[in-house]
Amino acid sequence: MTQATQSIQRLWFEPVAGPEMEGFWLEPEMDMLLGRGSDCDVKLLDASVSRQHGRLRSSEEGCYITDLGSRIGTAVNGEPCEKDVPVLITTGDVLQLGPCAFGASGRQGTPVAMQTIDDSGEMASQIQRLTRGNVGALAQHRLNLLIDCSERINAAADMKELGSLLVKSTVDGTGFQRAAMLMPPAEDGAIEVVAFLDGDSRDATDTTFSRSLIEGASKGDVACLLSGDTGDYGQSIADLNIHSALCCGIFVDEELLAYLYLDAREQEQQIQPDAAGFCQALCRMAGLAYANLKRLEMQIEQTRLEHDLSAAREAQKMMVPEDVGVGEVFQWGHIFRPGREASGDLLDIIPLSETRMALVVGDVSGKGAGAAILMSAAQSFLYARLSEGAEPWEAVTAVNKFISKRSAMNKFLTLWVGIFDSEKKELTYVDGGHGHWAIRRADGTCEAPPTPDGFLVGIDANSEYKNATLAINSGDRIILFSDGIPEQQTHTDEQYGVERVYELVAASPSAEEDVKRLLESVIEWGGSSDLDDDTTIVSLGLV
Repeated sequence: MTQATQSIQRLWFEPVAGPEMEGFWLEPEMDMLLGRGSDCDVKLLDASVSRQHGRLRSSEEGCYITDLGSRIGTAVNGEPCEKDVPVLITTGDVLQLGPCAFGASGRQGTPVAMQTIDDSGEMASQIQRLTRGNVGALAQHRLNLLIDCSERINAAADMKELGSLLVKSTVDGTGFQRAAMLMPPAEDGAIEVVAFLDGDSRDATDTTFSRSLIEGASKGDVACLLSGDTGDYGQSIADLNIHSALCCGIFVDEELLAYLYLDAREQEQQIQPDAAGFCQALCRMAGLAYANLKRLEMQIEQTRLEHDLSAAREAQKMMVPEDVGVGEVFQWGHIFRPGREASGDLLDIIPLSETRMALVVGDVSGKGAGAAILMSAAQSFLYARLSEGAEPWEAVTAVNKFISKRSAMNKFLTLWVGIFDSEKKELTYVDGGHGHWAIRRADGTCEAPPTPDGFLVGIDANSEYKNATLAINSGDRIILFSDGIPEQQTHTDEQYGVERVYELVAASPSAEEDVKRLLESVIEWGGSSDLDDDTTIVSLGLV
């Protein structure tokens, strides 16, 4: 027996397989967490790797890797590591965490004794030698085949095509004649076959699958039966006359998606010895391909939704009156700014005659397309009734019955409807739960509105609404705004409040300046031009 000496002060881990990444040092007395999670010291960017996969530790006794209960396992030189059992790593070893493999190398330091034994006599006849060219050619062939299979899988347009390409690639790379992609069993035990390939051209309906093999692969292991040894899979395997079989789970972010199942009902000599590892690699690729498919589907759906919402916003703009209006009798200004989605705010200014003008402001509960559709329906209904000569109470009562009986979205809205009459110097209005408005008099004073007593619209079809009246003279203005104005917050969560609204419009000279100054003030208060909610401000009064 002879001795060689080597020393290790620290270990360098060089990536040799898996996602592209840089190597790293394990320094003396260092503790490193490896995995996919954000808290890991070494991040392994592969979906099949567990969030906390393994832990490397360096101490006086040496460098050790401990598997932390990972789904797809950790190995040193091809030998699987048991959960929570430290395994020694030294220079020349290969550490593998799922698809990520690292070669360990060290530097000279304190000698560590290593032993060799002279076995040249008894072993010489049993050693097989492959030339460097032969080894390279074999490795290159398997690598090219795996790359080719990966390209096929990643080209899939949907789940069914992914399954078809996967079983074809599996058959090409393993020597098995039958392959199937199976969904996990349903509650009733039924198993859906996504894709099936049989060299004997038999239909999947004529094929029976081993449930024991499927169950064996459900935790991330490769359930493998080769050369007729039924092993741990019991009599069911023998009853099915299965000679060789393999089952591997396809996981996406630790969630079981499907199974890759292969079997042979008679001895097939051409099954590759690395079939299990090859299939496991393909399953990881299939999981990544599926994740990419879902990501693409989400992007397409997001694009479609954004297009629809953009079209909805454009349609809403067509229904909004001119921003500023100054006539012989009336003056007004408004700002209508939908949030990131289509707006649930309602705004309309409707000329009824030379001396009468209707104003409608509302806010539909919720956001998005549903709120926008309900807003449009309410606006169209109110426009028609008011243009026909209906009083505010009649228009609001009618739209309440309409929405209460027909809305299946369980939505409601606040609604303020008023008619300005320049001859009578009077405002006739209904406040259906809106409440956000102010009265700016010609002398510069600002009054809080009367306490609203109207009901929300769309809840009770039998709700009754009554007109209220308010004297309004030349120079007086009514300012209405959505709830997002007083509720806008600073970074310290302090709200803008209605008192600041009153103070600002009291100092404003015109309807146009009312809305302009109020919007600027609220934006400054929130510290961002992106307000938290839909924004509607309107000011209307007598010249």
